[in-house]
Amino acid sequence: MEKFIKENIAILLIPIIALAGLGYWTYTSYNGMSESRNVKKEKEELLATKKMQLEQIRAQKVQENEKPKKKVAASGKIIYEVLGQQFSPEASFGIMFENILANMTNNGVRIRSIDYNYQPMDDKVLLVNAPGYNACELSFTAVSTYSQLQSFFKNLAKENYLSSIYEVYIEPYDRDKTILISKFKIRLYTRTI
Repeated sequence: MEKFIKENIAILLIPIIALAGLGYWTYTSYNGMSESRNVKKEKEELLATKKMQLEQIRAQKVQENEKPKKKVAASGKIIYEVLGQQFSPEASFGIMFENILANMTNNGVRIRSIDYNYQPMDDKVLLVNAPGYNACELSFTAVSTYSQLQSFFKNLAKENYLSSIYEVYIEPYDRDKTILISKFKIRLYTRTI
Protein backbone atom coordinates (compact mmCIF):
# COMPACT_ATOMS: atom_id res chain seq x y z
CA MET A 1 0.00 0.00 0.00
CA GLU A 2 2.88 2.24 0.77
CA LYS A 3 4.42 1.43 -2.51
CA PHE A 4 1.14 2.20 -4.25
CA ILE A 5 0.86 5.57 -2.46
CA LYS A 6 4.47 6.48 -3.30
CA GLU A 7 4.01 5.61 -6.97
CA ASN A 8 0.65 7.38 -7.27
CA ILE A 9 1.24 10.32 -4.95
CA ALA A 10 1.10 12.74 -7.83
CA ILE A 11 -2.21 11.34 -8.97
CA LEU A 12 -3.61 11.49 -5.46
CA LEU A 13 -2.39 15.05 -4.84
CA ILE A 14 -3.99 16.43 -7.99
CA PRO A 15 -7.58 15.78 -6.81
CA ILE A 16 -6.78 17.06 -3.31
CA ILE A 17 -5.22 20.22 -4.69
CA ALA A 18 -8.12 20.57 -7.13
CA LEU A 19 -10.63 20.20 -4.28
CA ALA A 20 -8.73 22.72 -2.16
CA GLY A 21 -8.59 25.14 -5.10
CA LEU A 22 -12.30 24.65 -5.80
CA GLY A 23 -13.07 25.26 -2.12
CA TYR A 24 -10.95 28.44 -2.10
CA TRP A 25 -12.51 29.66 -5.34
CA THR A 26 -16.03 28.98 -3.98
CA TYR A 27 -15.21 30.79 -0.75
CA THR A 28 -13.81 33.89 -2.51
CA SER A 29 -16.64 33.93 -5.04
CA TYR A 30 -19.22 33.77 -2.27
CA ASN A 31 -17.50 36.61 -0.37
CA GLY A 32 -17.27 38.65 -3.57
CA MET A 33 -20.94 38.10 -4.31
CA SER A 34 -21.83 38.97 -0.74
CA GLU A 35 -19.86 42.19 -0.96
CA SER A 36 -21.44 42.95 -4.33
CA ARG A 37 -24.89 42.44 -2.84
CA ASN A 38 -24.05 44.75 0.06
CA VAL A 39 -22.70 47.42 -2.29
CA LYS A 40 -25.75 47.01 -4.54
CA LYS A 41 -28.08 47.31 -1.55
CA GLU A 42 -26.28 50.47 -0.35
CA LYS A 43 -26.45 51.98 -3.85
CA GLU A 44 -30.17 51.17 -4.12
CA GLU A 45 -30.83 52.81 -0.72
CA LEU A 46 -28.81 55.87 -1.78
CA LEU A 47 -30.73 56.02 -5.06
CA ALA A 48 -34.07 55.80 -3.22
CA THR A 49 -32.98 58.61 -0.86
CA LYS A 50 -31.88 60.79 -3.79
CA LYS A 51 -35.19 60.16 -5.61
CA MET A 52 -37.12 61.16 -2.50
CA GLN A 53 -35.06 64.34 -2.15
CA LEU A 54 -35.61 65.12 -5.83
CA GLU A 55 -39.38 64.69 -5.43
CA GLN A 56 -39.34 66.98 -2.39
CA ILE A 57 -37.41 69.62 -4.33
CA ARG A 58 -39.82 69.33 -7.26
CA ALA A 59 -42.83 69.64 -4.93
CA GLN A 60 -41.25 72.66 -3.29
CA LYS A 61 -40.63 74.28 -6.69
CA VAL A 62 -44.22 73.64 -7.75
CA GLN A 63 -45.46 75.08 -4.46
CA GLU A 64 -43.24 78.16 -4.88
CA ASN A 65 -44.55 78.65 -8.42
CA GLU A 66 -48.13 78.40 -7.14
CA LYS A 67 -47.52 81.05 -4.47
CA PRO A 68 -48.51 84.50 -5.68
CA LYS A 69 -45.59 86.75 -6.30
CA LYS A 70 -45.77 89.89 -4.23
CA LYS A 71 -45.91 92.95 -6.40
CA VAL A 72 -43.61 95.65 -5.11
CA ALA A 73 -44.40 99.23 -6.06
CA ALA A 74 -41.73 101.79 -6.94
CA SER A 75 -41.84 102.99 -3.33
CA GLY A 76 -40.84 99.51 -2.15
CA LYS A 77 -44.28 98.83 -0.70
CA ILE A 78 -46.30 95.71 -1.41
CA ILE A 79 -49.75 95.70 -2.95
CA TYR A 80 -52.10 93.93 -0.55
CA GLU A 81 -53.18 90.60 -2.04
CA VAL A 82 -56.38 88.76 -1.15
CA LEU A 83 -56.23 85.06 -1.99
CA GLY A 84 -59.24 83.37 -3.50
CA GLN A 85 -62.20 84.77 -5.30
CA GLN A 86 -64.48 84.79 -2.25
CA PHE A 87 -64.05 88.55 -1.83
CA SER A 88 -65.43 91.22 -4.11
CA PRO A 89 -63.07 94.06 -5.02
CA GLU A 90 -64.85 96.28 -2.48
CA ALA A 91 -64.54 93.72 0.33
CA SER A 92 -60.82 93.26 -0.34
CA PHE A 93 -60.12 96.62 1.34
CA GLY A 94 -61.55 95.56 4.73
CA ILE A 95 -58.23 94.90 6.49
CA MET A 96 -56.69 98.08 5.12
CA PHE A 97 -59.70 100.18 6.25
CA GLU A 98 -59.36 98.68 9.69
CA ASN A 99 -55.63 99.51 9.82
CA ILE A 100 -56.23 103.13 8.83
CA LEU A 101 -59.07 103.62 11.30
CA ALA A 102 -57.00 102.05 14.10
CA ASN A 103 -54.07 104.30 13.17
CA MET A 104 -56.31 107.37 13.36
CA THR A 105 -57.79 106.33 16.68
CA ASN A 106 -54.39 105.53 18.19
CA ASN A 107 -53.05 108.94 17.18
CA GLY A 108 -56.08 110.83 18.52
CA VAL A 109 -57.40 111.91 15.12
CA ARG A 110 -61.21 112.15 15.28
CA ILE A 111 -63.13 111.39 12.11
CA ARG A 112 -66.05 113.62 11.15
CA SER A 113 -66.85 111.94 7.83
CA ILE A 114 -65.61 109.33 5.40
CA ASP A 115 -66.55 108.98 1.73
CA TYR A 116 -65.61 105.93 -0.32
CA ASN A 117 -64.89 105.98 -4.02
CA TYR A 118 -64.24 102.50 -5.37
CA GLN A 119 -62.46 102.49 -8.70
CA PRO A 120 -61.51 106.20 -9.04
CA MET A 121 -61.40 107.05 -12.74
CA ASP A 122 -58.10 109.00 -12.68
CA ASP A 123 -56.09 106.33 -10.90
CA LYS A 124 -52.98 105.22 -12.82
CA VAL A 125 -53.13 101.62 -11.58
CA LEU A 126 -56.69 101.20 -12.83
CA LEU A 127 -55.98 102.93 -16.16
CA VAL A 128 -53.64 100.05 -17.05
CA ASN A 129 -56.63 97.64 -16.85
CA ALA A 130 -54.58 94.91 -15.18
CA PRO A 131 -56.92 92.12 -14.07
CA GLY A 132 -57.40 91.73 -10.33
CA TYR A 133 -56.08 95.15 -9.29
CA ASN A 134 -58.41 97.38 -7.31
CA ALA A 135 -58.22 100.91 -5.95
CA CYS A 136 -60.32 102.72 -3.38
CA GLU A 137 -60.19 106.39 -2.54
CA LEU A 138 -61.15 107.39 1.00
CA SER A 139 -62.05 111.04 1.54
CA PHE A 140 -61.72 112.02 5.20
CA THR A 141 -62.76 115.05 7.15
CA ALA A 142 -61.00 114.88 10.50
CA VAL A 143 -60.34 116.94 13.62
CA SER A 144 -56.96 116.81 15.36
CA THR A 145 -53.98 118.78 16.58
CA TYR A 146 -50.91 119.34 14.44
CA SER A 147 -48.90 116.66 16.23
CA GLN A 148 -51.74 114.11 16.07
CA LEU A 149 -52.15 114.60 12.32
CA GLN A 150 -48.38 114.44 11.82
CA SER A 151 -48.15 111.17 13.77
CA PHE A 152 -51.01 109.72 11.73
CA PHE A 153 -49.31 110.56 8.42
CA LYS A 154 -45.96 109.18 9.65
CA ASN A 155 -47.56 105.91 10.71
CA LEU A 156 -49.41 105.70 7.41
CA ALA A 157 -46.10 106.11 5.58
CA LYS A 158 -44.62 103.22 7.64
CA GLU A 159 -47.35 100.79 6.55
CA ASN A 160 -46.11 97.82 4.50
CA TYR A 161 -48.85 98.07 1.90
CA LEU A 162 -49.11 100.61 -0.88
CA SER A 163 -51.30 103.63 -0.21
CA SER A 164 -51.15 107.19 -1.48
CA ILE A 165 -52.19 110.47 0.10
CA TYR A 166 -53.93 112.98 -2.18
CA GLU A 167 -55.32 116.48 -1.75
CA VAL A 168 -54.47 117.37 1.82
CA TYR A 169 -56.32 120.50 2.94
CA ILE A 170 -55.76 121.79 6.47
CA GLU A 171 -57.32 124.79 8.19
CA PRO A 172 -57.33 125.80 11.85
CA TYR A 173 -60.55 125.73 13.84
CA ASP A 174 -62.02 129.25 14.29
CA ARG A 175 -62.34 129.11 18.09
CA ASP A 176 -59.05 127.32 18.87
CA LYS A 177 -56.14 127.67 16.42
CA THR A 178 -54.33 124.60 17.86
CA ILE A 179 -57.08 122.35 16.55
CA LEU A 180 -57.11 121.52 12.85
CA ILE A 181 -59.92 120.61 10.55
CA SER A 182 -58.34 118.57 7.79
CA LYS A 183 -59.60 117.10 4.58
CA PHE A 184 -57.50 114.55 2.78
CA LYS A 185 -57.80 111.61 0.44
CA ILE A 186 -56.05 108.30 0.77
CA ARG A 187 -55.93 105.77 -2.04
CA LEU A 188 -55.59 102.11 -1.19
CA TYR A 189 -54.65 99.31 -3.55
CA THR A 190 -55.41 95.60 -3.46
CA ARG A 191 -55.14 92.66 -5.75
CA THR A 192 -57.64 89.81 -5.75
CA ILE A 193 -56.20 86.57 -7.05
